[in-house]
Amino acid sequence: MKQRAAPLEDAASLPPALSSAAMNLYRHVLRCHVMEVSEAPAVTESDEVTADEAIRSLLALGLLRRIGTDRLTAIAPSGRSAELLQAHESRLMEEWRRLGLLRDQILALTHLHETASGYLDQPLERLTSLPKVREALSKLAVNCTQEVLTSQPGGPRPKDVLSESADRDLDLLERGVRLRTLYQHAARFDPATSRHAARLSAAGAEIRTVTGGLTRFLVFDREVTVIPLDDLPGGALIVRDPAISSFSAELFELLWPRGQSFGIPLNRTFVEGLADQTKQAIMHLLVQGEDDRAVARALGVSVRTCQRHVSEIMTKLGAETRLHLGYLIREHNLLED
Repeated sequence: MKQRAAPLEDAASLPPALSSAAMNLYRHVLRCHVMEVSEAPAVTESDEVTADEAIRSLLALGLLRRIGTDRLTAIAPSGRSAELLQAHESRLMEEWRRLGLLRDQILALTHLHETASGYLDQPLERLTSLPKVREALSKLAVNCTQEVLTSQPGGPRPKDVLSESADRDLDLLERGVRLRTLYQHAARFDPATSRHAARLSAAGAEIRTVTGGLTRFLVFDREVTVIPLDDLPGGALIVRDPAISSFSAELFELLWPRGQSFGIPLNRTFVEGLADQTKQAIMHLLVQGEDDRAVARALGVSVRTCQRHVSEIMTKLGAETRLHLGYLIREHNLLED
């Protein structure tokens, strides 16, 4: 059996998702203001071990605070918890930047190899047309036995792409292959993408969305990676290198815990939360000097949507110009390191 690479340190240190017991416990403490530690098993309807784990996870995230040794009170999630997650997000963005750089370097070396040898070596296969790419993806899917990881930035997916990939993905799921996909939040609001996600999820796929930081790639069994060619729309590079595939997979794992399940209903509270995440990402990109087009591309939204978010941020902060906005963002320490 092939041994997978050990997870990156940042992935291992990422706080685990809260259990249902922890969520119920926090709601109870929030309602009663102060709770005796001894009440935890009854509140969570679990044994002492599970209740103790729920308390520890909430304390670690700064969502609960001890009063003496026997009582607990709830803390607003916008405090230490947000700082902790922001710190992890900054590290994740740096890893994705490294992945983009590595991808560009591989493409550059591919061109050098073609020039020097006059043919493509098997570990690196450059596909120059969409039909060839789709044919290659079908073959990789047929030979896949364990998992497929898909990172798809850019918001809504084209209908023809969804239609072409549906049968391939459903076949993978029917054979027991684990399929996980990351989209950007903007994809949630596209009817065709939502229907596609619901269909695959019903068959066992796991689909989540994140704010930004995605690079487009597919990883098959952590042995083969497929990435698009920047200089040739519709083309792709197939990299048959377990080390590169493991690196891509670990970057995927870093963002996966931060993703929101595609199945979460789009109620008002959830949508407002996505909007807040988007505005935070926009502020990060603006202070880095990115223009509206670059910001929109990074977040998978239209330029008009990006400009609307910027306008709302400027209004909220009382900024008169973009330069003034950047000053206010830093002056009020709105971005976490």
